[in-house]
Amino acid sequence: MVLFMDAGAKSKTWSEMLGDKDLDETFSKVSYAAVLFEKGSDEAKKYGVTTAPVLVLIDPTENKSLKTITSTAVKTIKTEVENAVKKLTKK
Repeated sequence: MVLFMDAGAKSKTWSEMLGDKDLDETFSKVSYAAVLFEKGSDEAKKYGVTTAPVLVLIDPTENKSLKTITSTAVKTIKTEVENAVKKLTKK
């Protein structure tokens, strides 16, 4: 899971929201990184990221994007991450 962020206020809000205690158990099941979004960078192109902030769930076996999340709702993020973990554990 990668958070593409910039220096804007929305990215700051995202990073704070991802620290929500309701996400602790879900996030313990995945690897997480935050990277500085640079438009046109290799990483942004690879995962189809055109703006920040955005959370990208990555399939580590194929190194490709499974899901791009733009919602800041904790419940949505939790559901999407859990669905991705279930999908990957079925492989």
